[in-house]
Amino acid sequence: MPIYADSIVTEATDAELSAMVEENLFALFRAMAGFIPGGQLVEQKHLSYHLTAPQNPMFKGVWQARLNEHNADQVIDQTLAWFRSQGAPFLFWWTGTSTTPNDIGHRLMARGLLSYEAQMEDFAPGIVSTNLGAPGMIADLRHMNESVLTQTPPDFKIETVSTPAQLEGFKQVFITSYDIPAWAAQAWLEATLTIGFEHLPWRIYLGTLNGEPVATNILFCGGGVAGVFGVGTIPSARGKGIGAAITLKPLLDARDSGYRYGVLFATKMGVPVYERIGFRLTDARINRYLWRAG
Repeated sequence: MPIYADSIVTEATDAELSAMVEENLFALFRAMAGFIPGGQLVEQKHLSYHLTAPQNPMFKGVWQARLNEHNADQVIDQTLAWFRSQGAPFLFWWTGTSTTPNDIGHRLMARGLLSYEAQMEDFAPGIVSTNLGAPGMIADLRHMNESVLTQTPPDFKIETVSTPAQLEGFKQVFITSYDIPAWAAQAWLEATLTIGFEHLPWRIYLGTLNGEPVATNILFCGGGVAGVFGVGTIPSARGKGIGAAITLKPLLDARDSGYRYGVLFATKMGVPVYERIGFRLTDARINRYLWRAG
């Protein structure tokens, strides 16, 4: 199990679980900054941000903004100026149900940031969501549809990535599943190799069919819950139950380590798959705005 694991939440209301969709993501950012050499993490009462080396905006971002209409523009400009001074080529500015002010998205777009969910079809055609943001989902890991693990092709296997060769397989599946640029997946490969398999704060899973990589998942336990990221299946392997299985298996591993709740934020394509294995939608929505240095 990922060594970043903190106190496990064993009882929570629906409202608390909705908040944990964001908290798990924030914990991942803290882990990135803490485990990747040279990573920077700044956490203030009104704003948090992280900056690490891998060239993917997932590894450079602003989050947990709690600003007001009087200081929002100034803080946004100051924060973007800091990233520019650090030579960052891009970043994600994350917003969610806890973000204020409510019009922060409009303020970000006025500065040239692009809404990832609404405007980034050309960047990642395989990630389809809505302009409201990616929906947050939660599950009680004690009540999952484990039958999906028996509904895959007989030659489908799920392994924990522990070698460079497996990691390369993960990279290729990640690129193909989401139809994203190679550098976006390469960043996860570089971060994993830099930290070392034995010290990773996350765990990468690879699904193979007839020995060929076809599916991926990244498990990260933080914020008291188990979260999954980068769940993907290559187009030629879809419709075989593989997506459901590669989502569920890591979460059951987390359950075996004591975790009760699972969280994720979904693409439009993923929602029915996740509901089939035991997840349900919450009021939580997560959006991200892409800033690129000009």
